[in-house]
Amino acid sequence: MMKGGRKNLKKRAVESSEDRLSIQDGQSVMQVVSLRGSNLIEVMDAQGEKSLALFPAKFQKSMWIKRGSFVVVDISGKEKALESGSKVACIVSQVLFYEQVRSLQKSPECYKVAKERGRAYFLNQANI
Repeated sequence: MMKGGRKNLKKRAVESSEDRLSIQDGQSVMQVVSLRGSNLIEVMDAQGEKSLALFPAKFQKSMWIKRGSFVVVDISGKEKALESGSKVACIVSQVLFYEQVRSLQKSPECYKVAKERGRAYFLNQANI
């Protein structure tokens, strides 16, 4: 059972992003592959490329993720971070809930990825 604070947080997050769930330039939807400890997670993009992402402290006690979850990641500084020798390439900017993932799967952008990788691949990766 969820406590009041977490329930209201999830409700606000879903309601506020249902209408305006769009991915800006420099952002990408990625799937969580593994949790590395503290605030590091390993994510995989649509092409199957894995990288480390930073899970900001502002999410840690309010949003929980597990393996297979989907997150919106800021990848604008990925190339620069990798060139400088940093292993952390991106930062999580939003955690996607079940309803948001379903709406993204129905969007036209998702169909482009599904055609490239095969629709069954994306739906199997979603674990939904």
